[in-house]
Amino acid sequence: MKIPGFGKRSRATDPTARTALPDGAADESNVTPEAGVQDPRGAAAPETTPLAQRSRTLSGTRLVAVIAAVAVVSLLIGIAVMQFIVSPAELAARTAPPKAGPVTAPVELREIENTVVARGDVTYADAVNVTIDSGGGEARPVITGHVPESGTVFNAGNVALEVAGRPVIVLPGDLPAYRSLSVGMRGPDVVQLKSALSAMGYWAGDVNSDTFEYDTASALGTLYEQIGYTAAAGGPEAQEVLQQAERAARDAGVQLAQAQADLQLAIDSGATDPIAERAAVTSANDALLDAQQALGTAQEGVLPTLPSSEALFLNDLPRRVDDITVKRGDILSGSPMTVSGAKLTIIGTISKEDADLLSEGLTATFPGPDGEDLVATVEKIIAPKSGGSGSGSGSGSGSGTDGESGEGQGGSGQGSDSSRYSVRLSPGDLSPEQIDALRGNNVRVRIPVAATDGEVLAVPIAALSAGSGGEDRVELLISRGDGPDAKTENITVTAGLAADGFVEISSEDPRIEPGAQVVVGE
Repeated sequence: MKIPGFGKRSRATDPTARTALPDGAADESNVTPEAGVQDPRGAAAPETTPLAQRSRTLSGTRLVAVIAAVAVVSLLIGIAVMQFIVSPAELAARTAPPKAGPVTAPVELREIENTVVARGDVTYADAVNVTIDSGGGEARPVITGHVPESGTVFNAGNVALEVAGRPVIVLPGDLPAYRSLSVGMRGPDVVQLKSALSAMGYWAGDVNSDTFEYDTASALGTLYEQIGYTAAAGGPEAQEVLQQAERAARDAGVQLAQAQADLQLAIDSGATDPIAERAAVTSANDALLDAQQALGTAQEGVLPTLPSSEALFLNDLPRRVDDITVKRGDILSGSPMTVSGAKLTIIGTISKEDADLLSEGLTATFPGPDGEDLVATVEKIIAPKSGGSGSGSGSGSGSGTDGESGEGQGGSGQGSDSSRYSVRLSPGDLSPEQIDALRGNNVRVRIPVAATDGEVLAVPIAALSAGSGGEDRVELLISRGDGPDAKTENITVTAGLAADGFVEISSEDPRIEPGAQVVVGE
């Protein structure tokens, strides 16, 4: 008796059992391809081939190669990344300051020029308001002629204005006319008049004497005659006094002659002692002396004089009329005109140190309206009126070199610093167009003071030091070494001109040559 299913292997427990498939199909998924195993369909299963074995072997090799490649690539990436990763210690080492060592500069070949630089106003200098003593004349001060135009230049002896038919004569001098001058007067204004006439070529007497002499009056009369006017001479009253004195002198001379004749007659008549006649001669002689003295005084009264209303003393002639405020027919009141220096001038300010370097006659340069360099001459260096000797700083000038310390200064360079000096320069010949373009401008002026004769050995001023004996020296770099281990040597030199931060040097040591390094700091 057979029990269903007994003696058959369950498919669930038999790995070799086939899965039921449709007719004509066989399940080969669980069949082990062993040799000699019969195919259920009656065919023998094929044996495993060497190609299949190689396929399994290659699959394993490829896996190992892939893993190795990945490892190599990862290693390379790690190495590359490590190049950008810096440890704190290495970073500190990289950013640490270098070891201290000397700071050096080379010995150079250069031309050194010491130049004072300043800014100055281009102007007609010393503008002043003209004042005329309108009360010094007898007539009303009416402007009758000789009215100048703006731009007219006054020289000594010119007529500045005609007031009430009388000239106002331009004369050189600092003191204004404050009184009328005539023979016999004394004072500083007389000295000024005599000096002015002498400077104009007239013999006015001893210029060292403060007395208005006959020669002074004679020179004054000649001046009036040359400008086309009659010199003031005391007026009608003085002329009448002179006439009376002349008559008195003539009468006294006649009386003396008569007394002398009477005395001679008495002697000829045999008079032993003609006392009366002698007394008459003596009296007549005294009368003549008195008359002659009175005549001399009267003559002085009609000699040329200088009324205060007819003199205009101006310093620094020639002068240029800047502005005229009167016209013919006006009554003179106040200042009729403004005058200034007749020649274009550059006025700037400088420190005392720079002023000590300058002298009158030095040649300067300044830019013209077209940018070309124009020439000027140092005309005058004026000390400050107050504040004394401070060197000052800021606006106006350089520092004795072309560095222009404070040349930005702006403005006119004529700051309010009372310790600064003024420098006046006279430009060379300028065309009318250049004058018009430059007037009123502020320009940069360069005044060379001293220069080396061509190129010389030069080092920064900081490289120069003083030895124990006061000698100048430089510290020459022998070997730079490693920071503080640098080797240097002090070399004695002779210092020369200094400018622009450099100083000229010379030395007998052949190592002091262009390119040699000298220490300027640590």
